[in-house]
Amino acid sequence: MTTASTPICVIGAGTMGRGIAQVALAAGHPVSLVDPQQAQLEAAATELAARLAKRHPEVAANLDAQLGTYAAIDQAPNHPDTVVIEAVLESLEVKASVFAAAAKHFGDRCILATNTSSLSVTEIAARSPLPDRVVGLHFFNPVPVMKLVEVVTGLQTDPQVTDRIDELAVTWGKQVARVKNAPGFIVNRVARGFYGEALRVLQEQAASPATLDAALRGAGQFRMGPFELMDLIGNDVNAAVTRSVWTAFNFDPRFEPSRIQDELVSAGRYGRKRGHGFYSYAEDAAPPSPALVRPGDLPGTVGLRGQCGQLKAIISRADIAAEPLDGDGTELVLDEAIVMVTRGLTAHAESAARGGAPVVVIDRWISAENATGLAVAASHPEALSTVAALLDRAGIHAYPVDDVPGLIAARTLAVIANEAWETTLHGVATADDIDVAMRLGTNYPAGPFEWTAAWGTGAVVGILDRLWETYHDTRYRTSRALRDAAVV
Repeated sequence: MTTASTPICVIGAGTMGRGIAQVALAAGHPVSLVDPQQAQLEAAATELAARLAKRHPEVAANLDAQLGTYAAIDQAPNHPDTVVIEAVLESLEVKASVFAAAAKHFGDRCILATNTSSLSVTEIAARSPLPDRVVGLHFFNPVPVMKLVEVVTGLQTDPQVTDRIDELAVTWGKQVARVKNAPGFIVNRVARGFYGEALRVLQEQAASPATLDAALRGAGQFRMGPFELMDLIGNDVNAAVTRSVWTAFNFDPRFEPSRIQDELVSAGRYGRKRGHGFYSYAEDAAPPSPALVRPGDLPGTVGLRGQCGQLKAIISRADIAAEPLDGDGTELVLDEAIVMVTRGLTAHAESAARGGAPVVVIDRWISAENATGLAVAASHPEALSTVAALLDRAGIHAYPVDDVPGLIAARTLAVIANEAWETTLHGVATADDIDVAMRLGTNYPAGPFEWTAAWGTGAVVGILDRLWETYHDTRYRTSRALRDAAVV
């Protein structure tokens, strides 16, 4: 049982360590902050005092009694029930050394929690003198703001230790996602597709980074597009995490790094922190602009065949009546042009199946109410302006991309959802924990199981199968769990 009186020892006084110390202090715990660099400790203490004074003045007033700073672990008070949380360098050797010293100092009743984001909790535990007391406690930056914590059990972790850490995180106001040790845990594994698919489409020269970012923001309500986000995280950091997950999964193509990102890293274009990444951040740099289809005239006739919810929502938002049409299929007919929500095929393939009729394929969205933009591609480019006019009337931008299968949001979200289903198949986490983790850990507007339910499992499987037929790349291999769900 952990209470506010449980001592917390945070090892590492960098950004993450300070954030962890802050939430522990705010919850009333006595905290020992350990770092070998005295200047780092002094800066951390000053920063913590300032932060707590703004948000928790009663804690700040008693900070001298609650916070101790120490240059070495063996200088900290050695209460036997201490919860040790390391936030040091992502190195097995460094973390093993820290836990060995902590176990020696605090004894066999302490808990050894690692904040690792990419290393194996099982391997860290195996190098510890107390392997059953080692558990993953993965916070997200900035720690006081981000609600998610991944609690990770290694093969050796005592279940009671996991329960105590789960309970502790909840008392700190965190939402816990329970995870069995596996590469990338939940967030860093499932989110790989958000970057990987965008990089693949960019490599195929289907659209600019700005257009791809806008298409994913508009259709998916993501706060940032993948290229904006990679620049913010740092291309060096993002590429390193991708390579770590890829390596840990024995070089599975689902996680293969991108040569485009590797080239940026080689050039030192890490993103915002270096002033240049996919975008330039120089003071005189023009903000990136996505390509847009200029709206033409509204169609003279509008017909709706089938019961596609997205197509019906578009004409409803545009306040245009559509004549019901007989026949098979699900499509809008605008004058002579056919408009379809992507099924994973190209517009040219859809046109060929209809005897060469003009076809415009539009992207899928997550939310009918909130969509502001969609990627579009046409078998006959002259049809685009009419479709853009309808979308514009519905308050939706049309972003032109080359005729790639699955367009942008649909293929990206299908790949993310597929990995989420695979993660449950492997017993790493539950569907509920994955949805919580992706909403809170990455600010996704919905979890992958939520948008799978909205689209229908059959639609997601169909997109993945069409991508497989085009690329014959195992990154598009549909998870057995997802395919089974589509059959039921």
